[in-house]
Amino acid sequence: MQADYVVVGAGSAGCAVACRLVEGGARVALLEAGPRDRNIRIHVPAALRPLLRDPTVNWNYSSEPVEGSAGRRISLPRGKVLGGSSSINGMLYVRGNPADYDGWAQRGCRGWSYDEVLPFFKQSEAYKQGGDPDYRGGNGPLKVEDYTTVLPLTHRFVEAAQQAGFPLTPDYNGGQQEGVGYSQMTRRGRFRGSTAQTYLRAVRGNPNLEIITGARAGPLLFDGRKCVGVTYRQDGQDKEIRANNEVILSGGTYNSPHLLQISGIGPAAHLKEIGVEVQHDLPGVGSNLADHFAARIKHHVHTGMTMNQLSRFPYVLPEVAKYVLFGNGALTFGVTSAIVFCRSRDGLSSPDLQLSFTPATPKDMGQGELEKEPGIQITALPVRAESRGTVMAGSADAYADPVIRPAYLTDENDVNVLVAGVQAVRRIFDAPALKEVSLGEYDPGHHVQSRDEIRQFTRETGGTIHHPVGTCKMGEDPAAVVDPQLRVHGVPGLRVMDASIMPTLTTGNTNAPAIMIGEKGAAMILADRKP
Repeated sequence: MQADYVVVGAGSAGCAVACRLVEGGARVALLEAGPRDRNIRIHVPAALRPLLRDPTVNWNYSSEPVEGSAGRRISLPRGKVLGGSSSINGMLYVRGNPADYDGWAQRGCRGWSYDEVLPFFKQSEAYKQGGDPDYRGGNGPLKVEDYTTVLPLTHRFVEAAQQAGFPLTPDYNGGQQEGVGYSQMTRRGRFRGSTAQTYLRAVRGNPNLEIITGARAGPLLFDGRKCVGVTYRQDGQDKEIRANNEVILSGGTYNSPHLLQISGIGPAAHLKEIGVEVQHDLPGVGSNLADHFAARIKHHVHTGMTMNQLSRFPYVLPEVAKYVLFGNGALTFGVTSAIVFCRSRDGLSSPDLQLSFTPATPKDMGQGELEKEPGIQITALPVRAESRGTVMAGSADAYADPVIRPAYLTDENDVNVLVAGVQAVRRIFDAPALKEVSLGEYDPGHHVQSRDEIRQFTRETGGTIHHPVGTCKMGEDPAAVVDPQLRVHGVPGLRVMDASIMPTLTTGNTNAPAIMIGEKGAAMILADRKP
């Protein structure tokens, strides 16, 4: 079997890459380890929580026990289905801050400044509310819209944040990110707007696109040093597919470096240790793992409806009716209904904190059942985390899970920013708009005050916000894996296009940047195809 391009991974970036290449006239084979996105829970926004542990659509990875999480194994869900993690995420659309991309360019990633990536953000989206045309797009495949069903407690949060000194920002993806604003979502009316239901839908039926599901990628194929294809396992049979032009890895921050390593591309000493023949010594593969690790501050409330009640009988019945009849109500909710972007201290050029409001209180780190009592929470996370971990193949077995060792809160500045974030959250909760409905903080409680107490609380109870990046980082330095054209250093015919190429975290959720990477990556390939 052959195609012009083989895209490995039909996730947020992979679907964008495949769509744009097909539109450009190329023949594309898109491999996805999981099934088609037929699970009804994928498409109902508020049905998210069961998907975060569902092995039929989720890789269900977990971290190694590490100091940064007090020796706990942290659940690391990743989408294993058409649409990838965009089919199981909280649907928040956050591009990041211009300083993020200007920082990439200053690190040697030519062509990735904010002004250079903005056109790809714009062409990717159709923003329902319009917005400033200098920043927002109206004709792209990705459907983006403001929260349309907002509980009164969310309005109270936005008011309280302003009372605490944070300005109102009507569009944090527009000309000004800093401040408090209502969340924006990737949603198609009442349904989730995954990249499978937007980008792939746009080229459905095109004979130049072949989607192969249930196909778990194995070692890459080489002709000398050049990558010419990939093996995969489907229905218990080992198969292969060859690329006339290039193979594009879009497996994500955990799977892309793992596939490179089991194919012999990575740090030579480690590959030899696990019994993999070295194809190309590339030390940076699997290093530079960054993620957003957060503290959650919870309050019970005596006034106002929360998702804790709306998810249970009898309150859920009218919400189901609203969803079926009108396409609104609680079943259209994502995870976070409003956000503050702010600075942990004076003198910073851009925000380094995200404070996310949720009109609900999960029992665990955000993935399980909701509590019965009415409650609300604000999540504080350092968005420019400097702590760095690794993703490594544990053996030569191509189909074994990667070994994931995050390094949460090992950088002391990350701890400083986190402490400032918790203090900012408490200022918002103490503002009149929320204080008058709150029964008080119960998790962690006001006995947790000092820097060390906040760090220990977060290590013991905090969790990832599921934004892993960086393990195939872009650049020209010795630790870089891909160049600014996303070509793997030293391996012709092979590129990586997903969040793993990000040199650093962006200021906010990472789904929108991953899609932008797919858009820009496809444009670079199509430019290379021109005479």
